[in-house]
Formats: sequence, structure tokens, C-alpha cells
Amino acid sequence: MTAPKVRARTDPALPAIGNYEIVRRLATGGMGEVYLARQRGPVAFSREVVLKRLHPGHMHDPQFVHMFLNEAQLAANLNHPNIIHIYELFEEGDGYVIAMEYVRGGTVLSLLRSRARTGEPLPIGPALRIAIAVCEALDYAYTTPGEDGLARRVIHRDVSPSNVLVGYDGHIKLADFGIAKAMDANATKGTSIKGKYGYLSPEQVRCTPLDQRSDLFSVGILLWEMTTGQPLFHRDNDVAMMYAVVEEAVPAPSERIPGYPSDLEAVVMKALARDRDQRPASARELAAELRRVARDHGYDTDAPGLAELIRETLPEDQVAFGRIGSDAFSGVGLEHRRQRTTSGDWGGDSFAAFEVAASLPPTRARSRRDLWITCAVMLVLSVVFWVWIAPLLL
Repeated sequence: MTAPKVRARTDPALPAIGNYEIVRRLATGGMGEVYLARQRGPVAFSREVVLKRLHPGHMHDPQFVHMFLNEAQLAANLNHPNIIHIYELFEEGDGYVIAMEYVRGGTVLSLLRSRARTGEPLPIGPALRIAIAVCEALDYAYTTPGEDGLARRVIHRDVSPSNVLVGYDGHIKLADFGIAKAMDANATKGTSIKGKYGYLSPEQVRCTPLDQRSDLFSVGILLWEMTTGQPLFHRDNDVAMMYAVVEEAVPAPSERIPGYPSDLEAVVMKALARDRDQRPASARELAAELRRVARDHGYDTDAPGLAELIRETLPEDQVAFGRIGSDAFSGVGLEHRRQRTTSGDWGGDSFAAFEVAASLPPTRARSRRDLWITCAVMLVLSVVFWVWIAPLLL
């Protein structure tokens, strides 16, 4: 299947940034803006890139600057086919700008949104290909040696459908290392919750020390949702979502999809174990288990199969002219924050319940809200323990 060629024209109303011509604005958030741009050079050299610019008003806030630069510093040294490539970090006027790889395609979120309209999950073969690619990216970020010769041990901490990009060529890229951490004594335990609440691990909700198995829990959520076509931990508010992550029973995929492969279900539920010692020991191990399932069932996990799916699900001409969700065709991970809604599924226009915004560092108000939410969750968990659990132990 061949998609029509779509030519993007430079928007004359938008100024150039550095040596990049702005094609169009992709997203705007409280911390800055994201643009599709074109880099030109000698001998007719030209390529499309994504620019993420930190708002000048935040340049004097060390927390915001650190989080913005953290993405560039970490991802720039991660050279893997399944990780978005950072080209350069530069200063423009009073702000910082990151130039990164542009992926012509959509996010897993946009695939789920479009498939939800037909009530169908992703086919298992393409879903496995996506999950395996994410695991390969996580394994590389965690195990590849840094300049000191030691494993980098980078934990992404924000693996979610909006941060997994799928190109029209069938290749997958993990984006947005903005809140990733290199694991050390100071970085593994946070004082506030970062990431999307419906894709946190129990360790993140509890603000306890993290290792790579935290990301594997998020991969388990991603795989559960791709293969069932339904949300797992989405609730009416942030506290309810975090409580669900920590306490509520995780339904087996076969409860939602009759005939769901039992061996795949075992792998998914293992990744979703709340006790991280019961999860796969590493991203490499989880990828191997998923490959075994694909091999035993003969699932098509090759690039052409996924490429055909995304071209059928997100036609390039419709995406380019805005007739499909705004996160598609972006080339940069986008954050979706759930608003209050009475609907808990993804049927029909369900994704209208999500606000799509640039995946940029949170505002100060968001950080204060995270602290209050953490306190509220801890209070709820304490009440649950002393009212229901403690009496059984005494």
C-alpha cells in the first residue's frame, strides 16, 4: 500500500530558530513549544527535524532548566535505532533548544485512538513488535557502557503510548527522556511523582528506589492495552489512578478478550506483578519471552506488517491535514493528561477525554500538586492498612 506524498510548506508567519526554518508548530505547553523545522546546508542538503524550545521565562529556574537539559544530555549519548536521536542542543536568544530526529508516522496513542473507533485492539504481531522494540531501547539505555566504561543504568520512568513513536516504515522509536534518571544513590528515589499516572509503576507511586524493572511494569501496561484495546489503570482522577496501580486487582487480558493466548497472558501478567522480584529480571529477558511467544504462534513481527497497519490506520494524507488526532505525525512524544469523565473505556470518541499537550517538564504548580497527591495517596494507603489489613495480622 503506497501513501500519497505530502509536502509540508514553511509557515512564513513563524520565525526561524537558529539555522532551522520553521515549518509549523506541533504543540505548545506551559514550559515551551515544539516545532517541525527544516535544516538546510550546502549542496542542497535538507532534512526535517523537531525542535523543542524551553520558554525564556523559565531559564532562571534551575529545576526546569535541569529537567530540560537532562533529556538532551542523556539521549544525546544513546545511539540506538529504537531511541529518538538528539542532533544538538543550542541556545537561541534567552532560551535553550533541542534539535531531534523527526519520525514520519504516529504514536502508539494515536494508533489506540484510531483503533478504538472500530472497537478493535492492535493485532498481536504488531503489538509484540512494538513492545519488543521498546524493551530493546530500555535494555540499551540501561546496560550500554558510558564514557567511564560502566553501564549507564538509565531508567526512562515515562514509558507510555504517547512516548512510543511508530514510523510509516514500521520502525519504532522511544522518545522523551526528559524525566529519565541514571541510577545512582541520589537519583533512584524521588520526592515527587513524575510520569503519567496511568502508566506509573507501584515503586513510582510509593516514591521508593527504582531500577529497570519499574520500566518493565510500564511496558506491561502498554502491552496489556495494545492487545486488549482498553485502558488498564485510567480512573476519574489522579489519586484514583495511583491507587489502582498500587492496590486494585489487575484483570487478566483473557477476561476482556476471549481466546487471548495463554502464554502471552502469562508474560503480560508477569510484567505487571506488583512485587518487582516477580517481574522479568531485565528488559532483555522480557523481550526474549515476547519473541518466544511470537515464534511459537507464528505472529508477524516484521517491519512491513506494522508499516501496513499504521498506513491503514493513520493515512498520511489525513494525518497531514489534521483529520486524525493531533499527536499523530508529530515526531515527538506527547503527554496526555486525563480529565474528569464518566466514561472509562476507549470506545467511540473516548479519547476526547484526554488533553494532548507537549511533553515538557511540569510547571511549579504541577510539582506542588504532585506533592499533595503523594500525601493523599499515602494517607489512603495508611487507612486501608490500619482498618483492613492490620486487624488480620494481629
